[in-house]
Amino acid sequence: MQEPLLHRRDIPFFHNKTEQEIQQDPYERFDPMVLRQSALHLADDLWGSYPMQPIIDFSKIIPSTSPLKNIVEIGCGVGRWIAQWAKEFPNANCWGMDYSYQMLKRANEVWIKGDLIQLNLSRYGLPSNFQIEKTVLNNLHFGLAKAATLPFNDQSQDLVVSSFLLDRLDDPIAGLKEMKRILKPDGRILMISPLNFSRAKHWETFHPPIKIYKTLVDLGFKILDWQEDILIEEPLDLRGNSVNWKCIGVALGNSGYPPS
Repeated sequence: MQEPLLHRRDIPFFHNKTEQEIQQDPYERFDPMVLRQSALHLADDLWGSYPMQPIIDFSKIIPSTSPLKNIVEIGCGVGRWIAQWAKEFPNANCWGMDYSYQMLKRANEVWIKGDLIQLNLSRYGLPSNFQIEKTVLNNLHFGLAKAATLPFNDQSQDLVVSSFLLDRLDDPIAGLKEMKRILKPDGRILMISPLNFSRAKHWETFHPPIKIYKTLVDLGFKILDWQEDILIEEPLDLRGNSVNWKCIGVALGNSGYPPS
């Protein structure tokens, strides 16, 4: 694994994200981005359950008895999914990678430092002093990197996961190639995405989802599972307003290396 270029408040940077890049990145806004993601992924009691549970359920494709030594989540946000893997596989070396320093700082506070964190969610009609339950995981690490240039060695990861990431990448194919590069020959990739692309050119290239399927095959992946009916309801406020996401879930194997 590459050495970090620098550290900022215990977060290793594997990409030298400048202050200008940080200021221009909407995911660096603590209010409302980090606050919203913290409420969504770290405050189950507010909603009665974990709103993104279908993501965790999709993880069951990987048996708990699998001999996983290295697991990475690309686009980990505040760290909920990779923390779930770290709990499930306590002997694995788990990394959460994201491009947002603010998201990683929150993840580090919750899962590594065990800080006391309170959320003011009154803008959503929710409590103004909700306390997040902390869980310290010794086998979990976080770092800042771009999806297209990850700091891991070739064929080093047993499992690569991502959710709500593919449709937000500047270059989805570059991100997929990089996932394949770091994946062991017998490794697995799990992805969940609503394919809610933010760029017109990506809609043209990757919609409908069969185009994604063909792209994955062309890149040398073996498609082990493909689900187009994963529905996720994201709550917005006390009244019950929500956003409904229609997601695909994909499990991939490495049928060829490197991609042609």
